[in-house]
Amino acid sequence: MRITFLILLLNSLFFTQVASAVSEEVKLKGALLKAMKTHDTQIVKAIANGGYESIDRDDVLQERIYEYLDAERQRAIAAKEKAKADALAKEEVKEKARVDTINAQKAAKEKAKTDAIAKEKAAAVAITAKKVAEEKKKKDAIAAKKRAKQNAAAKEKAKKDAIAKEQAHKKATADKKKRDAIAAKKAKEKKVQQAKAAEKKRKQAVAAKKKAPKKQVKAKKATPKKIATPKKVATPKVAPKIVVVPVAVAAAPLTVSDKKLVGRWKQVSSEKVITLVIKKDTSFSLEQVEDDGTLTILGTWKSEENIFMLSIKKVQRNVHTRDTDIHRIYKVERLSKHRLVLRDKRNRVAYDLKR
Repeated sequence: MRITFLILLLNSLFFTQVASAVSEEVKLKGALLKAMKTHDTQIVKAIANGGYESIDRDDVLQERIYEYLDAERQRAIAAKEKAKADALAKEEVKEKARVDTINAQKAAKEKAKTDAIAKEKAAAVAITAKKVAEEKKKKDAIAAKKRAKQNAAAKEKAKKDAIAKEQAHKKATADKKKRDAIAAKKAKEKKVQQAKAAEKKRKQAVAAKKKAPKKQVKAKKATPKKIATPKKVATPKVAPKIVVVPVAVAAAPLTVSDKKLVGRWKQVSSEKVITLVIKKDTSFSLEQVEDDGTLTILGTWKSEENIFMLSIKKVQRNVHTRDTDIHRIYKVERLSKHRLVLRDKRNRVAYDLKR
């Protein structure tokens, strides 16, 4: 009974060892396959070279280990080549970046240099333009001042000329009135003297008739014309009729002469200076200079009897110009070699021009 128990115990220990050995082998192969799967080459090499009998006798597993290790070697070579290629690519990228940086820096320096030169040129051009503008402004100011001075001088001269002309005209008118008054007085005195002489003759004739009636009769028969002579001398009423004749002539309608119209006419006052230029080709220009600027009118003209007509085509006020089509009609009140007086539709004096 005791022997049987010992045999059973030994069998049990043997089977336990066998089972244990089988279990270890399974674990070892499992670890090897797991290491292959996870590419843990170090563990694969340790198991493959560990001297495990179950591993060494398994030809299939040995083939797999060989293929794995060969694949791992190839993979390691490929990885090394790839790392080398990546390193070279990285180095190339780095070199390219370095070259690009250098080129960019050079380009930036060149651009900065170009921009600086352009800026200097622009500054020089701006300074030159500013100087030119200032010089032009200065010249324009001097020219404007000169023109203003010339205009003021011309206006003052025209004013003085107008005053002198007006004074001369007034003096001439006063002298004419004085001469006419003296002539009228002399004519009146002469008329009175003639009347007195005629009255004296008449009285003498009457007295002579009373003193010698017979002789007077004979004289009347012999010379009848001599008796009629005192009556003609005693009629000084003929002279006033001569004075009336010029008045009738002045009342006749005025006929405008184009020849007298053509030329330069001027009207000067304290407020403005008007210059009217009438040309033979039927064109005209009218310039009106005032304190606030100059008005210029251009167009054509024509005349008919005592009517003077203007067709205005262009009007300019200082620097502003516009085209137009306006017709103005004036009545010529007076036209002589030195004076032209025009009245508008309301019978007001529009222009009193002289030359």
